[in-house]
Amino acid sequence: MRSQSTWSEKDSMLFGDVQEIVVTATRTERPLSNIAVPTLLISAKTIQLNGNVRLSDLLQEQTGLFLTSGSGSAAIGGGVFGNGIQIQGLSPDYTLLMLDSEPLTGRQGGVIDLSRFSVGNVKKIEVIKGPSSALYGSEAMGGVINIITEESRKKFLNGSVRYGSFNTLDLNVSSNYNTKKSTLFLYANHNKSDGYDLNPKTEEKTIDPYSNSTLQLKFTHRFTPKTRLIWNNRLFHGLQTSLFALGGNTLNIDGSGLTTDININPVINHLFNDNLKTSLRLYGSFYQYDQSLTFLNSGEEYYKDDFNHNFYRVENQTDWTWAKNHQLTMGGGYNVQTVNTIRYRTQQIQQLAYGFIQNEWKINENWTIIPGLRYDANTDFANRLTPKLSSQYKVNKQLNINFSFGSGFKAPDFRQLYLNYVNPAGQGYRIYGAAEYSLAEIQKQNQEGLVDRILPEAYEIGSLRPEMSSGINTGFTYNLKNKPIKIETNLFYNYVTDMINYLPIAIQRNGAFIFSYKNINKSFTSGAEVNIMGQTYKYFNWSFGYQFLQSGDQAILDKFKNERVFGRDEPLGSAREIKRSEYTGLLGRSPHMLNAKMSYDNPLNGWAGTVRAIYRGKWGVVDLDGNGFANMDQEYANGFTQLNASAQKKFSKHVTFQINLNNILNHIDPINLSHMSGRSFMIGINWNLN
Repeated sequence: MRSQSTWSEKDSMLFGDVQEIVVTATRTERPLSNIAVPTLLISAKTIQLNGNVRLSDLLQEQTGLFLTSGSGSAAIGGGVFGNGIQIQGLSPDYTLLMLDSEPLTGRQGGVIDLSRFSVGNVKKIEVIKGPSSALYGSEAMGGVINIITEESRKKFLNGSVRYGSFNTLDLNVSSNYNTKKSTLFLYANHNKSDGYDLNPKTEEKTIDPYSNSTLQLKFTHRFTPKTRLIWNNRLFHGLQTSLFALGGNTLNIDGSGLTTDININPVINHLFNDNLKTSLRLYGSFYQYDQSLTFLNSGEEYYKDDFNHNFYRVENQTDWTWAKNHQLTMGGGYNVQTVNTIRYRTQQIQQLAYGFIQNEWKINENWTIIPGLRYDANTDFANRLTPKLSSQYKVNKQLNINFSFGSGFKAPDFRQLYLNYVNPAGQGYRIYGAAEYSLAEIQKQNQEGLVDRILPEAYEIGSLRPEMSSGINTGFTYNLKNKPIKIETNLFYNYVTDMINYLPIAIQRNGAFIFSYKNINKSFTSGAEVNIMGQTYKYFNWSFGYQFLQSGDQAILDKFKNERVFGRDEPLGSAREIKRSEYTGLLGRSPHMLNAKMSYDNPLNGWAGTVRAIYRGKWGVVDLDGNGFANMDQEYANGFTQLNASAQKKFSKHVTFQINLNNILNHIDPINLSHMSGRSFMIGINWNLN
């Protein structure tokens, strides 16, 4: 049996408690073991062993993260969701995505598509679970995912070539050059695929062919030992073709979508002394999605839109250790964002000024309390003051107890405020953002015969309020004495009010609806998360994670209390009374999620590999009988188990061969899991010239 000192010095490094530093949780550098809020850290070693290519593939294997795909009303507040990530049951549009601590833009339907991000240059990924608006503002109501790219002062040249199913090709090249005062890092990635078809009964593919390219250039210059500049630049270029059937089974619409995403981010850091440092961050993000669709036979234009979203920000943060047991973090910034698309009448501009402050108070060696506060002044909605409080108590060397409370908010987005859209297909339904909606205009259309009937909800549309949330997390971290086993638990509860939903407000003469947006619902998500990880023998590491999730719409729960609720057992069946025990909560959320992993890494013989399993219990996806929730079999997506594996062999100091097998059990669901391509493989070779 090993001594306690051996466990502390060697095996704790396995779990990241010694060398791994987290910056996202408190906006300051802290060891992972000293973080009081629920934090998931994905290291570069994990990414390399798993053999993941895209960010979406990596995140879906983590405890408590649920990859959404498709469209429906699963988001709290309803609406459309895409290839995004749920955290603690909160929808993807409530999660702030950052690249090197700067926000990513280009949300479509409230969601940033994770599959467009390569992980070949990623140093680590930090995931903060629960409300984080007090530090990061509106979009962080459910949590934060911070993708931190490579930064090194070593000279190297790395590359990889991977090829696999569906004619998928992934190429990576990265290089780092260092002088006495400067470092230049360059990364390039090209990823292409022919797409795939999960439903052979249709002519169109589930995922159309695509080609993505990413280029990153990071320049660091050390003016003095206390002052340095980090200038990070990123360019993404993506092309996805489209070929689908409209109004039948014959392919008749052809086109493409071209995505361009440019990020420019210079940062100046200055250290005044050991107790005081500051940073000035400038950031510009330029996102463009140009979509063009034509009729296949005639070449006539069917749809065209040039979606442009620009974001500019200046921010300062200062960290001041003003007493032996107090560290103050304070700062503020100003940002401007613009959106221009045919779906809005004019170009929209939104401005935001904000300030934040938090104090880390180390009461004694075992107890730390961190209160914080943020103030946001936005041009499009009421100003907002957001508090937070987190605390950690170290009972002993093995046990930490954590608690955090956060208030979150999500401001109405451009879509909910300014959308002015007519669907070109079918009957042509309309959607008006709340700021674009006019009751007088609807009444005028009614008098002219264009609108057949005005619904009661039309008289209730007004100014939108931010969606508000309160979240509590409490749990513990325990390292078994004299054994390389670590246990983490967390209980969470999130309550969201003033949620924004779209609802019909009128019926057109042709029977198509007119929609607008309104603050309407109240919902909650709650549950428990457990992670256990450890080491078996010398080169085997293992981990196990489980999340139990409950959720609910308060209006439906009140209806169960005050009146009878009805539903059907099949779409055309007779109605029957539904019991409270049959209510399964919000759509798009799996109550049971489990993942397990075994990895092997032997530097002596060069062999390494992983076997990973993820399980998702069935979840509701649609309401067919009009009661607001899923209760019949046809309203659920089937649960599934996905098994992935990777193996690699290091043939020399510089060359490694790797093979990956994904979705080995071949679970296929074209409607609800379009991102899962069925059983697939990828082989590759990596070289490293240091």
